Amino acid sequence: MSAASPGDVRIFLTGFIQRRLAAQGQDPLNELSDDCDLLLSGVIDSLGLLELVTAVNEHYGREIDFEDLDPDQMTIVGPFCDFVADRMGRA
Repeated sequence: MSAASPGDVRIFLTGFIQRRLAAQGQDPLNELSDDCDLLLSGVIDSLGLLELVTAVNEHYGREIDFEDLDPDQMTIVGPFCDFVADRMGRA
């Protein structure tokens, strides 16, 4: 897959979260704001974060190195989407 915008990543992220919540029997979220911390809000746990990273890599067909993303920003929707989009823009 080629470059992705932060909006494209958000669409993927939202779908991933909705499927995960449904599989756990939880109600879907209406919206993910840019400042939503997926971990602190309980939307995902540490295992869910690993699953998200794996899903992103599989979806975009390449391994994204998250080492350069501040760990405090990794679970926040806006910075996560921006980071993935930026990495996808780098060929």
